[in-house]
Amino acid sequence: MKKFLAAAFLTLLLLTGCKRIDEADYIPAAATVSVAESTDSTEPPSPAETEWEPEILPPYFVSDTLQEVSFYPSEDAVKRIGRFIEYKDVYYLSYTCSAVSFLMTGDRLEAEMTSNGNLYKAKQQCWMGVLIDGELIDRFQLEDGENTYTLYDGEMLEDAEVSIVRLTENPMAASGIVSITANAKMIAPVPEKRLTIEFVGDSITCGYGNEAESSSEGYNSAHQNGLETYGYYTAQALDADHNLVCYSGIGIISDCTTRTGVKENYLLMPEVYDNCDTNFEMRRGIEPYTEWDFQSGSDIVVINLGTNDYTYTGKNEDLQEEFRDAYYKFIGQVRKSNPEAEIICTLGILGSELYPQIEEAARMYEQDTGDTQIHTFEFDYQDGENDGFGGDFHPSIKTHQKAAEKLTEYIRSLSQ
Repeated sequence: MKKFLAAAFLTLLLLTGCKRIDEADYIPAAATVSVAESTDSTEPPSPAETEWEPEILPPYFVSDTLQEVSFYPSEDAVKRIGRFIEYKDVYYLSYTCSAVSFLMTGDRLEAEMTSNGNLYKAKQQCWMGVLIDGELIDRFQLEDGENTYTLYDGEMLEDAEVSIVRLTENPMAASGIVSITANAKMIAPVPEKRLTIEFVGDSITCGYGNEAESSSEGYNSAHQNGLETYGYYTAQALDADHNLVCYSGIGIISDCTTRTGVKENYLLMPEVYDNCDTNFEMRRGIEPYTEWDFQSGSDIVVINLGTNDYTYTGKNEDLQEEFRDAYYKFIGQVRKSNPEAEIICTLGILGSELYPQIEEAARMYEQDTGDTQIHTFEFDYQDGENDGFGGDFHPSIKTHQKAAEKLTEYIRSLSQ
């Protein structure tokens, strides 16, 4: 993705301009964003007043007539969204909302996919979604083993954006794409968007139970939809590519635990953040873990962690200081991989007990390093009485929507 100076890129949030390949000759259209000229001709134009052109990649496949074409989700065929890992010639979508997207002119689409659902309980299976031009048209559970799934079979799609998305969080059954087969005239990768936002979090970010009908329902992957989370909503509102790195129960110094002062640390975010998919490789005994290629990093990183750590620290001041110090280190870890990002440290949807320690860690980090792109932002506590609850009293879809609105407004304010 084309990177911009950190001081300038946030002023560009409201602009859009990705154009698709013209069907007639597949030559990129004029994919620019025109902005009203400054009324003061004596001042140089600001970054927001310049035109931006997304990188339009050449089509992977073009034909004058409908042809059956099979392809692996390589970078020359699709846009890869979110983290993934490639293992034994299979492309595994690793996290909530990890996806592949491509432009298609055609009338039929299938995918050969693989999962290991036999190793998981019935409520821990992986669910997938198919989007066409941003609309969810199909949702299905992956069966165990390698199977072929019909993703679309209908009227001719003209230069449509198709996305195959993992709706379920990482620790559940796997979602591997072996190949994609289309009856098509054209297949091309979707251009990258101006911004990339990474969301680092726990069950809230995963969308735990957001489609459950009652707060009494426990975990069920069928009631978890990554497309109905504050992270996905925020990325859509800002016309940004998204990347979610999240596990239910995860923390900075302790996962969710039942006893104050007794740690649960199956996987901690500082241990998994730098890798493609720690859980995937750990379960298969693969070492060393494959490091994630951050390239030049995200433009914005939202860290929403601390809810589970509080189950360990409680009100113990020493343990809360331990959390603060570890959070400070994690900010540095995130900064190392995202050198130009605006880093937003947040908490609050399920409680803000450790928010003062997060504020202190951010303030200490800025004082020690001079880094002025570290921000703190407190979400509103969920209003279950009016907005309902998800499973196990997690946020409902309405709560996710309200949280996204507030976060989107805050991110936009950073450019003012």
